Amino acid sequence: MKNILSKFQIDFWTYILLFFALFAGYIKVVFIIFLIVFIHELGHIFFLMLFHISIEKVKIYPFGGLTVINKRLHERIYKDIIVGFGGIIFQLCLYVIVFFLFKNGLILESTYLIFVKYNQLLILFNLLPIVPLDGSKILNAFLNFFVSFKMSYFVTILVSVGTLICFIIFNFIFRINDLVIYLFFLFQLIQVIKEFKLVMNKFYLERVLYNHYYNRIINKCSDLDRLRIDKYYYFFDNRRYVNEKDYIRKRLF
Repeated sequence: MKNILSKFQIDFWTYILLFFALFAGYIKVVFIIFLIVFIHELGHIFFLMLFHISIEKVKIYPFGGLTVINKRLHERIYKDIIVGFGGIIFQLCLYVIVFFLFKNGLILESTYLIFVKYNQLLILFNLLPIVPLDGSKILNAFLNFFVSFKMSYFVTILVSVGTLICFIIFNFIFRINDLVIYLFFLFQLIQVIKEFKLVMNKFYLERVLYNHYYNRIINKCSDLDRLRIDKYYYFFDNRRYVNEKDYIRKRLF
């Protein structure tokens, strides 16, 4: 547990928010939000550790947390989905605990209502399919069941852009000022787009270097862009079948 806590990092602006909240009388609200965020990130950490996936750091921002991991792209798809839902699962468990405390008179009704409000908001917020929120990771994982890795990556970016535009329009209509969040999302999207070629190269390199789980073998593939995470491919090249490792080495490396 001590090793995991050492990976938590508090963003500079988080300290600024705590400072102003202390003097503005919102310390209870901010404390509850950070409790929810902390438990949410613990949910991701729990399942990451369960699946033996390396955790680099956990960054706590004024509006949420971000767990940075180091793993192969060719992880079992169901693991990515479970990790994506991990934070929300822990939030629901936290709700059961807080509800028990409220029903037994151990916390005030006002505290309970504040918790319920922000717990629900953070669950809905995290389910938005915008990079780097959990919703985008869950969407990408589900897409990998049906389309190629490259297509799932591309579609996730398109959906993120579209959802972010809708999110900004919605907040503009209701006069909600979330400029910091907009800029954060925009920065993350730009990073994902810039890393597109790097991620694809990593995807192909992993298929050459490692043996992964595959649930089906596909014959007569003709395009590297069609490769899916859970399928193994043979290519028809120069009137003979070539396994994907040799074909990728020949074409890319």
